[in-house]
Amino acid sequence: MDRRVVKTRKEIRKALLSLMDEKDFEVITVLDITERANINRGTFYLHYIDKYDLLEKYEQELFEKLEHVVLAYLKDDDTMSEFLHKRYPTIVHVFHCLQEERELLSILLKTRGIFTFQDRVKNAFIYMFRNYTPSKVTEHQFSYPVDFLALFGSATFISVIQYWLKSDMKQTPEQLAKMITDIIFKGPIEAFGVLPSTK
Repeated sequence: MDRRVVKTRKEIRKALLSLMDEKDFEVITVLDITERANINRGTFYLHYIDKYDLLEKYEQELFEKLEHVVLAYLKDDDTMSEFLHKRYPTIVHVFHCLQEERELLSILLKTRGIFTFQDRVKNAFIYMFRNYTPSKVTEHQFSYPVDFLALFGSATFISVIQYWLKSDMKQTPEQLAKMITDIIFKGPIEAFGVLPSTK
C-alpha cells in the first residue's frame, strides 16, 4: 500500500479516536473527522463511503489479523490434548495482535462495532471449529452443542478484551494467556486459589 495512503488512514484513525474521547460516535460527523485529521473531505471519501463504512473496514481489518493468528496454530494431525495445549501460544499471539492494534480495538469497543465484532467472533468460532480444527478434535463426542461453546467462548473473549483495555493493558499478553488457560484447564475455583468447602 502506498505510504501516503497509510499515513492518511492513520491520521483519520487518530482523529476519530481523539473525537471519541469528547463525544459519542453517533454525533461525530465526517467534517469533524476531516478537520481533526487536517485533511479535506474529498480525501476522506477516497478511502471511505462514510463514518459507518470506516467502522466496518476497521472491524474487517482487525478480524482478518486475528483470524490469521488463530489459523496459524491449527494442524490436522493434532490430538484433542495437543489441540488444547496449543491454545496458550495462540492466545498469547492473539493478545499481542490486539495490543498492536489498540487504536482499532478502542474504536470498536466504544461504538456499536462491539456488537457486530462479537457476532463475527462467535460465527468465526463456529466456522473454524467445523472447518479448520483437527479431525481428531471434531470427531470427539462433546457434552454440549458446539454453537453454545462458540457463544460462551466469544462472549468471554470480548469481556476479557474489555477488561484488559479498561485496565490500560496492565497484564502482558503472556500473563493474560496464563490466566485464561489456567481457568480453562483447572476450572475457576482451583485457578483462583479458592478451595471448595468440605462441608
